[in-house]
Amino acid sequence: MADNSEKSGEEIAILQKSSLMRDMLSIYVPAFFVFLGMSIISPILPIYAKSFDVSYTLVAFAISMYAIGRLAADLPVGVLADRAGRKTLMMAGTVVISVASVLNATAPNFWFFLLYRALEGVGSAMWMTSRQALLVDMLRPSERGRIMGYFQAFTMIGGAAGPTVGGLVASIWDLRAPFYFYAVAGVVSLVLTALWVQEPKRVKSHTQQGEGFSVPVIMRLLSSRTFIMACLATAIAFFVMTGIRGTLVPLYANNALGLNEVEIGTVLSYATLTSLFLTIPMGYAIDYFGRKPIILIGFTLQIIATFLFSTSHDYISISLVAVLLGAGQSGAGQAPLAMASDATAGEPHGVAMGLYRCFGDAGFIVGPIVLGIVSDNYGLVVPFYVTCTIEAVSVVLVAVFARETYKSRGKSKVEQQIHE
Repeated sequence: MADNSEKSGEEIAILQKSSLMRDMLSIYVPAFFVFLGMSIISPILPIYAKSFDVSYTLVAFAISMYAIGRLAADLPVGVLADRAGRKTLMMAGTVVISVASVLNATAPNFWFFLLYRALEGVGSAMWMTSRQALLVDMLRPSERGRIMGYFQAFTMIGGAAGPTVGGLVASIWDLRAPFYFYAVAGVVSLVLTALWVQEPKRVKSHTQQGEGFSVPVIMRLLSSRTFIMACLATAIAFFVMTGIRGTLVPLYANNALGLNEVEIGTVLSYATLTSLFLTIPMGYAIDYFGRKPIILIGFTLQIIATFLFSTSHDYISISLVAVLLGAGQSGAGQAPLAMASDATAGEPHGVAMGLYRCFGDAGFIVGPIVLGIVSDNYGLVVPFYVTCTIEAVSVVLVAVFARETYKSRGKSKVEQQIHE
């Protein structure tokens, strides 16, 4: 009887693992197409905006409008995800993305283009906030790091493939064509989401109990020091991603080192490929060693890389530093989400993830602006030092105020089950 019971328990565990993998793939594959579409338009976006005969400042504003739309929608979308369900908002988000993409391609003037870019950001917020809440619903603390690592790998593959596809599409047809391909990618994601994604039962319990957006809920979230530290970490991670990697490194490489566009592109690719290579191992490390150590290690590597960029003197040296930056961003980008998910157990996940994403999108917007202002006034080297200081302060704050939310190292299986 004991053997049958043990076998039954093993079979149940296998079935649960198989079910979880199916649920994960149901999100992974639609995510691939969403991120593929997002990155398809990246090579032509500045050129398309400039085709409306506007200034470079307005071109930059057109790029930022996407993040501004996301930031404005993050928290309201989180509330809706708790009330209407994750799957509903994910599907609605892909519809908005597809419609906005077609509108972008047919914009009669620059101001309509700006409006449609903001709408595209709203659609992105609907999809991304809902899928993050869905992941939090489905995953236990012991598996969040590695499962989210797999998810991150799928999205990064889509993001890495997109620019090549977009450039090829634009060269064959015209600058508007990538927007249509983005719309098609959104439709594919919509169909896959409708067929595969299932609404977790736990979401229904939140709505039945009347939980959702309210001042007490927001105050509880904001009063959690660990949650706030996770939000701070993701804000700084996005600040570095858009401010350093996306803005300052290309400018420094071109103006200070004299690198051409192809060389700059490969430098940025080294950082992306390193992050992609380390994404899954980093996910396992987040579960084994804990969220907090990986955040601190990731940010320490980012600080070193940010400083070394200012000392780079040729293509090889800046490429090596880009690899180091990619390694740091792999940890700094993944671990805060796992920590925020753990710290908000028992709270409405849609609201929690919406608030969490607000911090990330704020860092996304502020990074290029702040470092651009510093560059205009003090040159291209000082912004690296400013960013190092900001990162160092965030490391100290996380080290002092954040509480470790989960790690399997040193725990027995019984202790892990009790924790969960």
